[in-house]
Amino acid sequence: MFNAANETHFSLTLEDVEHDFKLLEFRGREAISQPYRFDLELVSERPDLELQALLHKPAFLAFDPAGKGIHGLVHRIAQGESGQRLTRYRLTLVPQLAYLAHRTNQRIFQHLTVPQIIAQVLEEHGIQADAYRFQLGPVVYPEREYCVQYDETDLHFVQRLCEEEGIHYHFEHSTAGHVLVFGDGQTSFARLGQPTAYLQDNGMTADEPVIKRFAVRIATRTSRVSRRDYDFEQPRLRMEAAYRGEPAVNAIPQPDLEDYDYPGRFTERARGKHLSQRALERHRHDYHLAEGDSDQTGLVSGHLLEISDHPRREWNDLWLLTEVLHEGKQPQVLEESITSHVDNGDGFVQGYRNHFSATPWDISFRPPLNHPKPKVLGSQTAVVTGPAGEEIHCDEYGRVKVQFHWDRHGQADDKTSCWLRVSSSWAGDRYGGIAIPRVGMEVLVTFLEGDPDQPLVTGCLYHKEHQVPYDLPANKTRTVFKTLSSPGGGGYNELRIEDRKGAEQIYLHAQRDWDENIEHDQKIRVGHERHDTVEANSYSELKAEEHLIVAGDRKVEVKPDDHLTVGQTQHIKLGTAQLTKAGREIHLKAGQKMVIEAGVELTLKAGGSFIKLDPGGITVSGPLARINAGGAPGKGSGVKIKPPVLPGVADSDKAGSLLEQALPSEADSLLRKRKRSLNFSG
Repeated sequence: MFNAANETHFSLTLEDVEHDFKLLEFRGREAISQPYRFDLELVSERPDLELQALLHKPAFLAFDPAGKGIHGLVHRIAQGESGQRLTRYRLTLVPQLAYLAHRTNQRIFQHLTVPQIIAQVLEEHGIQADAYRFQLGPVVYPEREYCVQYDETDLHFVQRLCEEEGIHYHFEHSTAGHVLVFGDGQTSFARLGQPTAYLQDNGMTADEPVIKRFAVRIATRTSRVSRRDYDFEQPRLRMEAAYRGEPAVNAIPQPDLEDYDYPGRFTERARGKHLSQRALERHRHDYHLAEGDSDQTGLVSGHLLEISDHPRREWNDLWLLTEVLHEGKQPQVLEESITSHVDNGDGFVQGYRNHFSATPWDISFRPPLNHPKPKVLGSQTAVVTGPAGEEIHCDEYGRVKVQFHWDRHGQADDKTSCWLRVSSSWAGDRYGGIAIPRVGMEVLVTFLEGDPDQPLVTGCLYHKEHQVPYDLPANKTRTVFKTLSSPGGGGYNELRIEDRKGAEQIYLHAQRDWDENIEHDQKIRVGHERHDTVEANSYSELKAEEHLIVAGDRKVEVKPDDHLTVGQTQHIKLGTAQLTKAGREIHLKAGQKMVIEAGVELTLKAGGSFIKLDPGGITVSGPLARINAGGAPGKGSGVKIKPPVLPGVADSDKAGSLLEQALPSEADSLLRKRKRSLNFSG
């Protein structure tokens, strides 16, 4: 396409740099959703250029005098051999986006959409709003509650997010700069200028740029996509989604080739169907692929090329350029030999040529999954976090938040992470076991299928500052479950099991109350002694019989009064004797009759007088005996019985919801009176 063999057509412009570079040759590759790279060989009369000053400089590589070309940054520069007058330099141009490959990070993004995350990363690298844009369709990209960049470069991270969502990108070039364009549909691809004619390569040079070779192939691809996932907030809902492309009219039946995957990473079916559609489009975006060669300098990936004059008429249409390999040589810039060799064996020694790949314009392009999400190998530890002043921070599912040791941006507050589910040894509907990790605890975190976006707490760990409840290894035979009062500590509840031989023990400590609810029987066997100490009052209510057998002596001491009320009859049987002593008075009173019966002797004694009844008769002895002589009987103090107060109800909370109310309303009233009198609550 170049007319004069001694004219130069390629040039390099470096921003704010005066130079005498002449471009000898270049090779470059650019493709949709990939940073481009161009390697240039140049010559200069200056053998002492300051290489450091040229690094990172914006530059424009012109493919022709009309200004078609690519813009980039000098990513690499090297000085080569020198001749008598010229020195060779090698230089690499890349987009500013390529610099993201040199920064690796581990961080967390929360409550941001994928476009918002991408924009944040770009602007951190100085790619401002005028250097990129989003041309997205009507699809609403949901906020990602929790999105982790884990041990991956910023470029890998951005490309991974684009691939997961089906977003592609390409570049638009001018002499002033390059613009990064993100899109999710075909409308984001601009159309190149006039159609380019197809002219089969015959070795002759055409007057205008042409397509010299154009070939099309079709290949077998997946025909449908199915996805499944699980949402713990909707555990009974079968979370499935699928998508099958619509067959063309009069299409030949194709084999049923399904791509099924779990987890599909969605919690709404509409989102699942959208992702399934994007996945199928990704599988099939290149099933119909064209390849060609041309000398058209205006070909740029991410643009629509119109072909004309092809003998197969249906190919004279718009094609999306997905990849372009550029090559240019102009050995005429050399006026002397500096070990130049421009012939690579295929006969191409001068001019411009390219090789391109393209797909029909109406087939949606989706970037392939070339940047998989990193997996977390094994488990990690983290520290439980929460708001300032909170010792326990959880949600209705018992989930907690943590700060990972690699998180440099977390502030150890309630925004450090997503909510993490906490594993339990047993979990059912309103039953099971739960122990919520507290703020400051170190926990063991695993990741579902190694996914850094799906952390799960599986345990807690002690460390230097959080010591075990009892010194180890001195107390290695103890199994302990001990909690601290919250907030503030100062008290604790504890269950301790001691297994040391000869000192076995189960120890229980309740910082305040201990409530038991037993729906049926309680059986207790004590092999030796039992000691009970109640610092205040003790209340018991038996709603049926009480049976008590004491094999040895029973010793009871009541320091103030003893009140006993028997609703009907009291039976007392003594094997030998009943010995009762009152310091002042014994008063026995019967409503109708009182019978005192003795087998041998009955004696009444007061002072020096007595009456004795025995088998020999009745003996009356005293200073004076009066019969029907007036006077009055002595009076006793009378019974002043105090009823017992009924016990309080064991705290049932939700776990004891099957229990019936233990106290009737009257007993409740008595209990409330007792609490007021004792100033007691519990």
